[in-house]
Parts: sequence; C-alpha cells; structure tokens
Amino acid sequence: MEGIILYSVLYIIIICNAFVHASVCDIKYEFKENEEVKIADCKNKGLTFVPHDLPGDIKVLDMSCNLLRMIWNNSFINYKYLQELFLRQNQLDYLSNNSFQGLHKLSILDMSENLLNLSNIYSIEIFYPIKRLNEIGYQEKYASTNRFVTDYNYPDHAFGILTKLSFLGIDMMPLPHFGSGFGQMTTLKELHFESCYLVHLSNKTFERFSPSLEQLTLRHCRLHFVVTEYNALLPFPNLRVIDFSGTFMHLKHALQLLHPYRNANISTINFGHMSDVSIDRADIPYVLTITVDIMKSLKTICVENLDLSENGIVDYEPGSLFSFDHPKCLRHISFKGNRFLLFSEKNLNEIQYFFRKTVRLKSFDYSYNAVNYGIKYSGTSNLDFNCSFYSCVILPKSLEKLDVSYTIAYTFPAIYSLVPKNNSLTYLDVSYSNINAPMIDFQIRLETFISNGGDYSFAWNQLKRSPYHTLKKIVWKNADLDTAIRLYGNQFFNSIRSIESMDISENDIWFFPDDLLNPMPNLTYLYLSKNSFQSIPIQLRDHTKVQMLDVRKNRLTSVSSAIRDWADKMQDLHGMTLHLTDNAFECNCDNIDFIRWIQTTKVDLDSRSYIM
Repeated sequence: MEGIILYSVLYIIIICNAFVHASVCDIKYEFKENEEVKIADCKNKGLTFVPHDLPGDIKVLDMSCNLLRMIWNNSFINYKYLQELFLRQNQLDYLSNNSFQGLHKLSILDMSENLLNLSNIYSIEIFYPIKRLNEIGYQEKYASTNRFVTDYNYPDHAFGILTKLSFLGIDMMPLPHFGSGFGQMTTLKELHFESCYLVHLSNKTFERFSPSLEQLTLRHCRLHFVVTEYNALLPFPNLRVIDFSGTFMHLKHALQLLHPYRNANISTINFGHMSDVSIDRADIPYVLTITVDIMKSLKTICVENLDLSENGIVDYEPGSLFSFDHPKCLRHISFKGNRFLLFSEKNLNEIQYFFRKTVRLKSFDYSYNAVNYGIKYSGTSNLDFNCSFYSCVILPKSLEKLDVSYTIAYTFPAIYSLVPKNNSLTYLDVSYSNINAPMIDFQIRLETFISNGGDYSFAWNQLKRSPYHTLKKIVWKNADLDTAIRLYGNQFFNSIRSIESMDISENDIWFFPDDLLNPMPNLTYLYLSKNSFQSIPIQLRDHTKVQMLDVRKNRLTSVSSAIRDWADKMQDLHGMTLHLTDNAFECNCDNIDFIRWIQTTKVDLDSRSYIM
C-alpha cells in the first residue's frame, strides 16, 4: 500500500512539473507560404518531459536546448497536425518504438546534438509513423571513443522506411557500412556528416546510396588522416555541392576524387583547409605546388563557387591553378591563407587571361597570404590601358568583392591592378596588407571599404583621389587616426560624405575637432570603442539618424546631459543602442542624474549596472 501511495505521489510530482514547464512555452504565429502557422516555442525552458497541454493544432514544436533524456511512447500523440519538430541540443539517449506515434504529417525532425547512439537496435516501427518525413537531423553531441577503431553498421532497416527523405544529417563513424536500406531513399538530395570520425573513405562507402544525391557535406574529419580511394564519389553522379572543408585528407587527394565530374556542372566545391601541418608527410607534404596533373579534373568542371583556402599552396605551375576550361562559370573564389604570389613574371599573362574570361566572377578572396619579398620582374605588358611603361592586370568588371587583407607581396617593378570603367566592385578589404600592386580605379562605386592596421595614409589617399559617393560602410581600426585627425582637423572625413556606418575603434583618439562629422549627414552606426575619449563628442547632437553608438573601453567618467537628451530623442525617433561598458565611470554626487538616467531611459543599453 505504501509503495502504491509513493508511486502516486511521484507520478503527480512528475505531471505537475511537466505542467509548470509547459506553461512557459510561447505560442506564436508566423506566415509560411501564405499560411498562418501556429508555433510552440519551448526552447531553453529546462524541460525534462514533453508537454501534454499545448494547443492541439500547433504545426511547429521547438524543444531545443532543454533537458530531455528520453522520448516515451505516444509523447506527441496530442499533436497530430505537427509538421516540424525540433529536439536539438537536449540529452536524449533513448527512443521507444512508439516515440513518434500519431505524427503522420511530420516533415522535419531535428534530433542533432544529443546522446543518441546509432548503434542501438532500432526496429522498423520507430520511424513508421513518420515515414513521410522529408528532413531528419540525427548527429550525436559526442561519440563514444570505443567505436573509433571498429567497423560500424548503420541501422538501415530502420532508416530505409524513410523513402520520402530529401535531407539526412547523421554522424560519420570511422569505418562506416551503409546497408541496402539507404538505397531505398530514392528522393534523397542532401547528405550531411557534421560530426565526423572517419578513417577510410573507400570505393564502397557510398555504393548503397541512391544516385539522386545532389549535395554531400563531410566536414571537420580531423580525428584521423582520412585515407581515400579514387572512385569514392562515383555513386553520386549528380552532385552539385561538395563540401569537405576542414577534413584532413590533403588537397591533392581531395582533387583526385573529382574525376567522375569531368566536364560536369557543379555549384560549389569547398575544399578549404584539407591540408594541415599536422598531417605533413614526405609523400604528401603540407607545402604544396599545384601542378597540371593535380588540376586535371578540376580544370574541366564548370564550377561557380570554389574554395581552396588554407591548404599550404606556395606556388603553381603555368597552366594549372588559373587554367580552367570553363572560366565563365566562376562566380566566387577563395585562396585565403595560402602562400603563393598571385602576380609574378611567369604567370602575369595567364592571370590577365583568366580575369578577362571570368565574366561572372563576383568575389575573389586572397587574404592571409604571405610570400617572400624581392621577387624580381622586369619588362612591360603588351596590354594597353595606359600600361606602356608598367605591367598591369585588369580586374574583371563583374567583380563585386575583393579581399586582400593580411597579404604580404612585393614585386619589382610594381604590377598595377586596374579597376575598369563600368565595374561592379562594391567591397574592398586591404587590412594589414603590404602589397606594392597599386590599384588604379575608374568610376569605382565602393559600398564597403575596410583598411585596418598600418598607416592611415594609403586609405586616405585612395579616398581623396576617388571620392566614393556610394560608400556606405568604412572600417578603419588601428590605423593611427589620432595623428591624422590632429594633422588635418575637420577636413579629414570630407571624402566620405555618403557614409552610414563608420568603425574607427582602436585608434587612440581622444577628441573630435568641431564639425569633424558634419560631412556625414547619413551617419547611422558609429563605433568608437577602445579609444581615449574622456567624453562623448557633443557634436553628435547634430546627427539625427544615429541608431548605434559604441563607446566601450574609453575613459568616460560620465555621460553629459546633452548627450543623454540626444540619445533619448534618437530612441523616440527610430530606436537607439548605446554601448558604455568598460569605462571609468565615477560614483559621486555629480553623477546622480546620470545614474538615474541609466535606470530609467528607454535607450537600449548594454548594461543597467555599470561598474563605477
């Protein structure tokens, strides 16, 4: 009798606990495909059970970031209209055979970043109620180390019933074996392995999958060096996206996997950081020279987005890295974090030809490259465009984004980069660079200009020479602007009248001359952190469009009444955010009004209890 009473009390406590937590779920409405959808938002509520008293007509239930340990039978039986269920980042380690009973309309299920073990014996019944599922995410939060060196058989009998699946996200074990059940997913388009412990990618790894696959993601396999076989991707003739970024198999071996796609059309090839110093070997050295043989498959592919960043490339043979059979296909290229010289004597004409043919190229990322100084080049180019005395490279008109930040390169004499008329360049980042390849522009229409580090003069002269009436954003940190402002006073910003967002943090600026900001009537976001201001510049009162002011880590002891009144007016006008932390605010009688304002203002502050 006592046992029955104790059980009843525990049951009541459990039910009450679930009820209390359910009451904190937010019911929202969103329009999706012209239909109003009812959503139960239960994220991060500390829930240990699935609530049973939510509205029965909800179509989306988000229980991510809770404390669920298991899903019992019929846990979702009350929510027969549910279409999307998110259980991400819980502590799930058990599913019962009838966990998803009643969810016949479910199309999306995300159970990733839990403690579920795919090696558990799952029956066909577990996924039968949701066999019409379109997307499922099933990655573990971490994998047991005792499985790192063993063969791994995936429960294909359970997954095979999901014949309507278009998206599958699961873990990749060290020696994976996918059974015939995975071949029944004939509509599968995307296969993602985010948690990856792969050791061997063999010719048989994917042989059971349907050839319908269009996107394959195999990221961050870093536990082991991944051994590859030549025909590992042969089962997927229709791939349009191949993302192996951060998987250590060496770039040379990764490029060999592309041979089934010779002359194919591929949207994205992301082979970023596939070589690493930690896998440096005599037969596959980290320091890599790209050869014609290495490029023989890639050069034939019509690829739009190509990422070969951080792969230890130090040089390339003529006719290799920039020789594509279909250069007109390229839209975005990243060579970030390698160490080869883009312009040199042996490849100047090849680069020029490449840029002429890439008529759709939108972005070119050559940041974080460092090559040796003193590379000699003499002679002139046969190009016109005022290049009769100096060698020139004409950037493509289609180029919208150019990033050469953190790049060191030097040639003698200099090779000029020309931005032609009617260009599309809107983004330029030259931060922390030392390149003697002057850029000459004609009718340039930059919208974002970033020039952090070093001396301010390069960026300033560039802005003076070609005033950017279209410039909306400038980031100019750690560039000795304090010296520039003292030298040129309120004339310093005359060339950037159209600016809306300006970040001049980390410049040791301690004052603004009168009218310094007057040329910028559209200023909306101003970042002044990590300077030496003892007060917020009073001239900001004349700017009525400011929505964000960041003055963190200065030497402020207070905020004047004039600036407080201005901030309140900006809040009433369009909303205002003010960041003030890490200043030297004083707690004294003179600051009583400021302290009171902190507690009462409607301005969005980064704190209501600043250290004083």
